[in-house]
Amino acid sequence: MLHKNEPIIIKRQKRGKRNHGHGGAWKVAFADFTLAMMALFMVLWIMQIADQKERTMIVQYLRGDMNQTGPINPFELSQSSSIIDLEGNMSIAPSVVPSNPSNRAENTVGNEDGGLISGQFDTKEQLTVLARQLNRVVQNSSMADNITVTVVPQGIRILIHDNVDQFMFTRGSAQMQPYFEELLLSLGPILKNITNSMVISGHTDSTPYAGSLFTNWELSSQRALLARRVLERGGVKRDQVIQVTGMADQIPYIITDTAAAANRRIEALILTSSAEQLLRGMIGAPNESAKNGISIDEIMQKNATN
Repeated sequence: MLHKNEPIIIKRQKRGKRNHGHGGAWKVAFADFTLAMMALFMVLWIMQIADQKERTMIVQYLRGDMNQTGPINPFELSQSSSIIDLEGNMSIAPSVVPSNPSNRAENTVGNEDGGLISGQFDTKEQLTVLARQLNRVVQNSSMADNITVTVVPQGIRILIHDNVDQFMFTRGSAQMQPYFEELLLSLGPILKNITNSMVISGHTDSTPYAGSLFTNWELSSQRALLARRVLERGGVKRDQVIQVTGMADQIPYIITDTAAAANRRIEALILTSSAEQLLRGMIGAPNESAKNGISIDEIMQKNATN
């Protein structure tokens, strides 16, 4: 059979370029992930700076719990004594601005010493804000379990005591332990920015000394004086402490066990204006409250006329 020389035809087709992209769906997923992470960090940040009462209010608000005026809103600034800004500084609402605030620029809200306005803290709201700042310093120290910060009618009491594991001073002496000295120094930056006067008292347990020349009276006095000296090194003004007292074992903290370690303590009382005036009147300084008193000479003259 004869084969014809037929031409061979090769047909080439152009292949389209494949699209290797995956679309834009991943961008939406990544944006959702980023938003969720931001929300998580915001919650962690709020929980870290909020106290127990504020945390309880937040939980109640998220659960939809109601009170007499409607839902509890922890972010309602009109019902809050303090404002938390986005930079982590504590601002003070007008209702808790201290009396006679200082105009010094370095002590305004948001400063490095705790964000407190310098001035006199007298009202319960003002004292609560100040106590909260002091307590934050306490909780960051190694002696947090030995310290109590309390708002009392006379002002704020900072009570620091021994326990079986930690002593403020070497037993039987006024040699201060380094961690106690560090605590007092850390309180200075806050205390130096207030104009409230302070009193410091030292206390011991009931364990007596063998000799009679050095007693718990001398020991408690020396410890209180040393605490005042360290506070001044931390920034407390010299004329801010108006009284330092050694109380020996006369006012035990643990009444049922006068030899307990907790009776060995240092107490610092931040005084309100009225408490300071009362104290000055008791020790003979002239003030309005002392004018109503009667001197011994007046009593003798009155008895002579009768």
